[in-house]
Order: sequence, then structure tokens, then C-alpha cells
Amino acid sequence: MQAIRFIFQLFFIELILYHAVLFSLGESYKNCESYCPFGAVETFALFAQSGKFPCAVNELNYSIFAGVLLLTVFFKRAFCSWICPLGAVNELITRVRSYFIKYKPLAENIMKTLYSVKYILLAVILIATYRNYDLVFRPYCPYFTAFGLHGHTTVVLSYFILANALLATLFIKMGFCRTLCPFGAFLNVFNMKTVFKIYRDEGACVKCKLCDGACLAEIKVSESAKIENAGCTMCLSCVSACARNGALKVGL
Repeated sequence: MQAIRFIFQLFFIELILYHAVLFSLGESYKNCESYCPFGAVETFALFAQSGKFPCAVNELNYSIFAGVLLLTVFFKRAFCSWICPLGAVNELITRVRSYFIKYKPLAENIMKTLYSVKYILLAVILIATYRNYDLVFRPYCPYFTAFGLHGHTTVVLSYFILANALLATLFIKMGFCRTLCPFGAFLNVFNMKTVFKIYRDEGACVKCKLCDGACLAEIKVSESAKIENAGCTMCLSCVSACARNGALKVGL
């Protein structure tokens, strides 16, 4: 299953970079920004007010956003672990770092504080975009900087922010995704009571805690009958790591 997920991640990274190259060569009007569902979140208030697509977003952003929202309602934040290119980069950094030095979970009160940062960023971005009628976050967006091939609003500060966003992952497992990503914060609203989730068969579980170590979101899988934690991205790393076949499974 993890091999299949890796193929999905690689496909979407290549897709985004392919269109970024075409855009930079002037052969397409679509770049990585055209495939960003967060653009719809940023501009929804403006769209609702005017009935027109504001800024650089269009029907493609909103269509992808609708698809991601539907995916989240059914399969939790699977977008983050199966599709998002920046999520894939964060996972790569996490796995390479874990190979050399294992992460030590931070204190729960510290993590709660860090979790709140992405919600603050989301609020600031939404308010600033509405007031300025422009995608004010674009020059500072790590996704646009990483996959936009030096887009027209990319400056030195853009690369500095990207570097620091990725550096966060060296200290916290999936650091950017868990503490800084505003789109992840938005999806968390729909990520609790989803249709499908991971269940643990308490009778079959041998309490080996391999699932806890494999979880990219540091969820205590071994202590839950079903995973409803908003941080779950349905990456299925815990299911793949489970020592007892059938102790963890995806179900309704």
C-alpha cells in the first residue's frame, strides 16, 4: 500500500512540475497555482460577494477544491498524504531524518501551542485576502515557491520562508504539515467525523505499538478503538506497520 501511495505522490509532483515548465515556456496559461485548492479557500468570500472569480483563481481551483473537500469527508485528509506535492516533500524529509535520528515527541502542551499556529495563519490569510482583494499570501506560499519555478511574485524572502518551513520538519515530524499549513487547518474542520476511518481490533491487537511509531502525525493509534483525530491523513503507515494482520483496518 505504501508503494502505491508513493506512486501517487510522485505522479502529482511530476504533473505539477510539468505544467510549471509549460507555463514558464509560455506554452500554457496554467501553472502550479492553477491546481491549488487553497486558492478557492482564500478567495471564497470575494467570490460569494461578487459572483466572479477574483484574483488569479478560476473554475479549476474551485473544482479541485470541491473534489478535495469530498475526499476529506469520505477518507479524512487523504489529500495531504496521497496528493499534495509539498506534503510529499515533508514526508521525504521526515523519513530521511528518522532514518538517521529518531524523533522525540515534544511535550503535549508545546505541541498544542504549535498546532494553533496554522489556524492563526489561516485567519490572517483569509482576512488579508478579503481586505486587499488579492492573493497576498502568494509571495510567501511555500508551495508556490517550491513548484512555481520562480513565479512572478517570488522574491528572496519567498525562498527564506520555504527553507524555514522545511526546516521545521527536521525538528517536528511532518513539521510544516502539522503546525504551519493553513490548508491543513481548514481541512481539519471536516476531518473528525468522516465516513471512513481506521479501526483497531482490540482483540487482535498485541500492543506492540509499531503503529504508534509509524504514524506520521504521532497519533497514539494503539490507544484508540477508532482514529478520529483531526491530524490523521489516512496515509495508512500504521496499517502497513501493524504486526498482526487485521488488527488495524479501514472501515465505515
